[in-house]
Amino acid sequence: MKAMLQKLKDFLFRFFRKQPPVEAKPQEPKPKRKYNKQKSKDFGELLDNLEITFNSLKLPNLAGSWLEKDSIIGLKKIGAHVPNPWEVKFTKKTSDILIDVTRPLPAIMCISIPNESAEEGKHYPRIMYAIKQKRLPWNVAFKPGAPYIYGAAYEFHGELFWMHMYLTVNKKTGEIHTCEELRQIDNVIRGNGKTTYYSNKRWAPPAYLENDDHNVKDMENTCLNLFRAMHEWWVDRDLRWNVVVKKNGERVTFGINDKDTAYYFKNRDKVVSENGVTKRIVHYVREHNRVTNGKETTIKEHIRGLREFNWNGYHCNVISPRLEVKTSAFFEAPGNDVEEGAEKVVYLSKVGKLLADFEERRSA
Repeated sequence: MKAMLQKLKDFLFRFFRKQPPVEAKPQEPKPKRKYNKQKSKDFGELLDNLEITFNSLKLPNLAGSWLEKDSIIGLKKIGAHVPNPWEVKFTKKTSDILIDVTRPLPAIMCISIPNESAEEGKHYPRIMYAIKQKRLPWNVAFKPGAPYIYGAAYEFHGELFWMHMYLTVNKKTGEIHTCEELRQIDNVIRGNGKTTYYSNKRWAPPAYLENDDHNVKDMENTCLNLFRAMHEWWVDRDLRWNVVVKKNGERVTFGINDKDTAYYFKNRDKVVSENGVTKRIVHYVREHNRVTNGKETTIKEHIRGLREFNWNGYHCNVISPRLEVKTSAFFEAPGNDVEEGAEKVVYLSKVGKLLADFEERRSA
């Protein structure tokens, strides 16, 4: 674990620092503002999704969850990411569901699935996550590639049940493979008026894929599509402004594009200075030329305005990875299973807290 701690430190110092200016693109004429129904819809959905996510995070964990308590704490520390909008492109053929291996394979990914709709007897995931591993455990069949614990937290009667399975990402081809598990299977034999029950251990598809309404192959296809969508969203975090939102001690993050900051925060709580001037919301200023007293000067790209403010009952901290700090999307060090109480170990709960703190750190 010393090696993992060193990788974490190296990552934090390498990526969480001020970035060099990005070459500015030629300015284009500003289009006239038009009323956009789709944007209004997106904004309303974002507010709903944030509230659903906060409600999910504060739910207690169901006893018997498959994921260790410390790992759950680590995921909550780094905070669920709210995709806006949440778009999943489904590929029907499982072998064609590929990860872009030219992009990072992050150590931790955690995404909110903002779905409160439910039918009688149906349960839907609230949080989807993936935790990279150094190796597969002994009771999981080997598949070549980078191993991940992949799973979701489902709500059962006001509590979250954290389930998971193991999968691997081939570092050369990008193929995703689910891993069979050594499971105890219950069997029933009926004949001659007698019923016999017995159990045996054998390799079988992950229990995570068992579903009363769908066969294992369909469930596998759905999970691999969702894993790919989560990876694509997560590794693009450095292309967007990341807005860290806090409420009652919980942390949630969502991303928006440069041009959309003013739109999403137009109804933020106003902050007035001692001179009675309303402070402007955070915004990105592209490189441009300014003429003053007949003299032309070049203004480099920069960020202006408030970066921390209250908005719709949330406390927001806006981070621009392009000009300030990198996100945890590029932290790729895998974890490892250790015995409880082991010394000289950096537990996931601490890793999640460190990554979250450094994402919010202001560059000097």
